[in-house]
Order: sequence, then C-alpha cells, then structure tokens
Amino acid sequence: MRFRRRTPDLRAPVVRRVRDLELVSARMIRAGFAGDYHSAFHGRGIEFSQVREYLPGDDIRTIDWNVTARSGVPHVKEFIEERDLTILIAVDVSGSMAFGSVDWRKCDLAAELAAVFAFSAVENSDRVGLLLFSDAIRAYIPPRRGRAHAQVLVRAAVDAAMRGPHGRADLELAAGFLERVAVKRAVVLVLSDFLEIAFERPLKRLNRKHDVIAVPIVDPREERFPDRGLARLVDLESGGARLVDLRRSGVAQSGALRRTQLERRLRASAIDHLAVSTAVPYDRALLRFFRERSARQHRPA
Repeated sequence: MRFRRRTPDLRAPVVRRVRDLELVSARMIRAGFAGDYHSAFHGRGIEFSQVREYLPGDDIRTIDWNVTARSGVPHVKEFIEERDLTILIAVDVSGSMAFGSVDWRKCDLAAELAAVFAFSAVENSDRVGLLLFSDAIRAYIPPRRGRAHAQVLVRAAVDAAMRGPHGRADLELAAGFLERVAVKRAVVLVLSDFLEIAFERPLKRLNRKHDVIAVPIVDPREERFPDRGLARLVDLESGGARLVDLRRSGVAQSGALRRTQLERRLRASAIDHLAVSTAVPYDRALLRFFRERSARQHRPA
C-alpha cells in the first residue's frame, strides 16, 4: 500500500475535502504516479532538438547522414516530445453514482480520482479541464494550467459529490458537448459507472478525435448479492422500485458477470479502460495500468 485511504467526512466543509484530496494526490505523485502519468500520455508529436556525435547504443535510424558526411564522424539527431497536452476529466454525476455499500460512494471515489488526475496534470505542466454531466451538462471548466486552476476543478467535483448526484446519465450528451468544445486533440478520462446501456457509440465517436480512457467505477454490492430472500431494489436515477427474488440463479449470475461484460464491450470498442472499486484501494491498479499503457505505446510496430 502506498497510501491509506480514509472514509470521506460528508459533513466536512468543501474546502477541507479539497485540501484532503490535494494531500492524497501529493502522496500519489511522490510514489511515482506523475512520472507514470507522463509516460502514458503523449503530446501532439516530437520536434527536433539538436545533433550530437553518435554513441554506442544509439538507434542507427536517427543518424544524420548529411552532418556525418560533412564531418566524417557519425552524428545522430535528438528529438524532444512536443508535450502541449490537454486532459479533460468527464465525471458522471447521475443518481446511480450516489450508491455505495462500503464506506465510499461511487461519486466520492470519482472526485478523488479527478483530484489525482488534475494535480498530476499540474505536475507535468499540462492543461486540465472538467466536465460534470448527468442528463444535462452540470458544469464545464475549460482546460488551463496551474495549481490554482486544479483546485477550482477539484472543488467543483467535490461539491457535486457532497450535494448529491441526481438525474440520469447521458453519455451521448456528454460526448457531443466535448466534441463541440474540445477543438484540439485531448486525453478524455470518463469516470462513470457505465450503467447506461448504450455507451459504446458515443465513446467510439469521441475516440476518433481524442484519446478516450474509460474508468468504470463499481461497487461490490452491484456484483455480488445475497443468495436468498427478497430484496426491494430502487433505481437511483428514475426512482422506480421492484421486488427481486435473490434465490433465482439469474440474479446472482447477471451481477457477477457485469464487470466482465463491461470490460468486453469497452475492449470491442477499442476503448482503453481501467475498472476501480469503492471497496479496494486503487493506487497500485492505477500505476500498473499506466505502466502497461506506456509499454504498449513504446512497443515497436
């Protein structure tokens, strides 16, 4: 464990929650998260830096043959990454995100992840923006650089969680909005429980222009049910309720298969994804995800 997560105090002032999340993010960054974040997300390309003499181990494909011919000594070109990266954090604040069966609700975890991403962007001098959505665009903060701006973003995410998510999730609406406001290519992190059935189409369309990463937020009670008795289940988005017989095998089976089916659908849509749970610390999984993503991107074609 790189840090120990505390149950959020929902009665604490928003400013205190923002400060707590800034401390959590700082611990993640000191543990190496900012470096892995940097490696996993690339800017718009590379630009020429300088020419230097060839050293053993240099890639022969970088040899500058013109300089080599003039000097008689092998020289190679050096390039630097043209970072200029924009991060857009899209957070689902629909009613189902208010659910939590352990200590944390899904919206609390989403707010913390938004803070970790925002302050990591600051550490790498990237621009970062925030979209809060449900069945309407609840808030949009355009991308900018700087710690003060990141604090504004985190405050908005925390405030939405503490006020209580509501409404239905509309990923089609959120994707369409980002397509209109995000002119340049960006990394789009979508934090949602993805309970909306038709999420593939808007994400695939958004992924044509941007680098979309889905972060499904799950809760153990959505995947595992007691094996007996009757349960009254309430839809937090519509308010509808129904009585379910938990002894029926289909109920437990569908819950257990939910995450597998979700990951299969995202994979089929070519959407990079990482599932996190309200019951399990996410730090190691997040670091592993970015290291694996970085390795894939640096792998020779």
